[in-house]
Amino acid sequence: MNPDLIPTKTAAARQLLASSRAALAPGLRMLLITVDGRKTLAELLAVECALGLQGRGLQQLQADGLIAGGAAALPAAKAPDAMIRLVRAKMFALDLVGRMLAGRDQGLRDAARRVDSESRFLLWLDDCAAEIAQVADAERAAAFRQRVAAAAG
Repeated sequence: MNPDLIPTKTAAARQLLASSRAALAPGLRMLLITVDGRKTLAELLAVECALGLQGRGLQQLQADGLIAGGAAALPAAKAPDAMIRLVRAKMFALDLVGRMLAGRDQGLRDAARRVDSESRFLLWLDDCAAEIAQVADAERAAAFRQRVAAAAG
């Protein structure tokens, strides 16, 4: 299967995501949310591995009719440890920034979609911390950085 193939959500997936969170297991839901029509299979496999789904997530989503793009033929892959740590830290930071900014985080969420390397992650963290400092204070921004660093470690 071509690792450059870009899967997309189906109408059924969009409907499911608009409904109750309980309709899909948390890891599969996060993976489905990550399928945005821009990420390649290779990138999504790294996310799948970081979420602990090891070669089952994309196949399950396609079997359930939630994504289109040939994921069923994918071999199980293992993402490099550095990529797994980056994805986990990014997911943790997204959750934390959402809590700290109480719904005023859409721009940062949009920017997080472009985070695909450690250097971009660090720049994105700077933006998050600056936004948190502006909305709250520098102490809260520092706490954000410390918690994300601890989670990434």
